[in-house]
Amino acid sequence: MSTVEAQWIAQGPVGTGSISTVTRIRIAVLAVLVFAAYWGPIRHYLVARWLADGNWSHGWLIPVFSVYFLVMRRNDLARCVPSPNYLGAGILALSLGVYFWSAWRARMAYPQSLSLVGAVFGTTLLMGGWGVMRVAWFPIVFLLFAIPLPQSTYVELTRPLRELASTVAAAVMPLFVPGLHTQSQAVVIDYVRPGMAPGQLNVEEACSGMRLMMAFVTLGVAMAYLGDRPLWQRIIMVASCLPIAVLCNTIRVTVTGLLTITGHAEYAQGTPHQLLGMLMLLIALGCFALIGYVLSHLFVETAEEADAAAAGS
Repeated sequence: MSTVEAQWIAQGPVGTGSISTVTRIRIAVLAVLVFAAYWGPIRHYLVARWLADGNWSHGWLIPVFSVYFLVMRRNDLARCVPSPNYLGAGILALSLGVYFWSAWRARMAYPQSLSLVGAVFGTTLLMGGWGVMRVAWFPIVFLLFAIPLPQSTYVELTRPLRELASTVAAAVMPLFVPGLHTQSQAVVIDYVRPGMAPGQLNVEEACSGMRLMMAFVTLGVAMAYLGDRPLWQRIIMVASCLPIAVLCNTIRVTVTGLLTITGHAEYAQGTPHQLLGMLMLLIALGCFALIGYVLSHLFVETAEEADAAAAGS
């Protein structure tokens, strides 16, 4: 054990995870300095996008969830003995370097916000070491879901999903409206209905693209973390985020299109449309719960047989 580590451990009762007043002051000072350094991107990029862009309105909840994850494991944190790791200082310096480069040279807002997560990670590793990091790594990484992607990047990532939703919706809607003929072209659905003039539905305009996609992914990752499951089950739950997002968006596009085609366009916009989006979030939650239930009961019989065999032997 190094002399520095011994001094840090001596500042609090060994094995209890108690933190001395000096260490608390150091943590508070570093936290204030990081917050002050990143106040610009926090205020002008993160908060501004959360307020103005509905695709990222869930960003407000991400820090709250991160704190909640830490509170859940407060007993594990209490048992951690602070042990400084100077690799954290290197990560912190690199993050600040990216921040200053992107702020004054590249003039890019996204790398500035992204480096904030790196700065928090580096500060935590510097002050607490790997013992604390084993508990805090996920709440820190989870903050990435609060950082809005550049608009052009987000559009390119979601366009294939919108096209898929458009194709499926065009195939499903004629099942509910007799005589309806539809054809999907990218994110546009052309439709013809007897007695009506031909029309078009723009999926991007109807549903703001995949507005809830990031919320679905965030929800899935959070549920996978909160569940007491084997790693392979958590991976399956995270991997299911994309299919569930496509399913929910397809339902939303189909319902919106049917309302428009059948002459109830007033229910396909404004408050009713927002409520439909909230309903999709509930459907996504139900899908995650169903997947979790199935995974939890996949090997119940096998486990019972194993226990019986063990008892017999």
